[in-house]
Amino acid sequence: MTDKNNKRLFKVAPLATAIAASLFTVNASAVEWHGYARSGIGMSDNGDQQCINKQAVGRLGNECETYAELDLQQELFNRDGRTFKVETMLSYKSNQDGDYEALNSEDDEIALRQMNVQAKGVLGFAPEATLWAGKRYYQRHDIHHLDLFYWDVSGPGAGIEGIDAGAGKFSAAWTRGYGNINILDFRYSGIQVGASSLEVGLDLAKPRLTDAQKDAGAADDLSTLLTAELSTPIMDGFNKIVFQYGTEGYASPMRNFGGGQWNGTLDKGGKGFRLIDWGVVKAGSNIELSYAAMYGVFDDDTMNDDSSFYSISARPAYKWSDYMRTYLEVGHFAADDNGVDSQLDKVTIAQAWSAGPSFWARPEIRVFASYINDGEGTPFEGGEDSVLNFGVQMEAWW
Repeated sequence: MTDKNNKRLFKVAPLATAIAASLFTVNASAVEWHGYARSGIGMSDNGDQQCINKQAVGRLGNECETYAELDLQQELFNRDGRTFKVETMLSYKSNQDGDYEALNSEDDEIALRQMNVQAKGVLGFAPEATLWAGKRYYQRHDIHHLDLFYWDVSGPGAGIEGIDAGAGKFSAAWTRGYGNINILDFRYSGIQVGASSLEVGLDLAKPRLTDAQKDAGAADDLSTLLTAELSTPIMDGFNKIVFQYGTEGYASPMRNFGGGQWNGTLDKGGKGFRLIDWGVVKAGSNIELSYAAMYGVFDDDTMNDDSSFYSISARPAYKWSDYMRTYLEVGHFAADDNGVDSQLDKVTIAQAWSAGPSFWARPEIRVFASYINDGEGTPFEGGEDSVLNFGVQMEAWW
């Protein structure tokens, strides 16, 4: 080998080593693919399938759209106890009207739900904690059979999650809600109370006004949301008792099934609270049950607005085998809004085939029939106050 070739080799070798090292660093783990999806076909006794507020009476046989979330994650760096992970998620929704549904139409949507980096082991004072920034689903609390996210400040933001702090773990985040609302979220979780676990939180939301909004006299009062959740293991499952109290912009969401993202309007002087009891338990060797009961009040002295509601729902499942089950979902909702009463009722029966025996086993295919009644109005096609839906739906998560 000539000296010239030797010189080339010595120049190329460090470059090849650097490229190889970077490839090994980037491919710290395989790409993880996660997601959620539901879709199907349905009709009613009066035309197309018709749906109402599923947070009030339940979602089974009461979802009229195709919806999916596709999530990709990869750990790009893992060295000396320090990791960096990138996550991104797109969602899309359509009316499941036919074969080709363009996602840029008025009724069909595509959205960016997550785009973030999560780093662990990089904080010297809290190596166990996660430092994150970007757009993220953040510590969401939900009741699955209602599709109700009762504590949720997801969105663009940044924070530190899971700091060991005495009896529990402390997390702090800054996120942004709709209408340029800045939210500070503080949580303390994992506090043992006997066999139960307690989580408490404080959310502070404040609009960021432009000069024009200030000149127009727009309000920017601070809104406060207090949350306490007690989780108890029972009957091979769990029960959760949740209490929430909100002021100003966090007041009316206590009545309107809101979470923590603020509702975009400032109910000056408003206050509201919500009490939730829900869980998933085994009621026998072949029976599992998801249930929820809620009571909420909203009061606004300035606007002379006073409303309250209660809701009760349940979804028992009888397992004929590890792969086949029958569901019955019932829901009742009643509200009083400034003396105007409203009432909703729903009963759904469904035969389902699932990927395993657990209540949470998915994918699942269901054949359903659902009766929905509005006791105080005529919301359905043709001015009817009730509707009978039937169809087939799939649901999956992975």
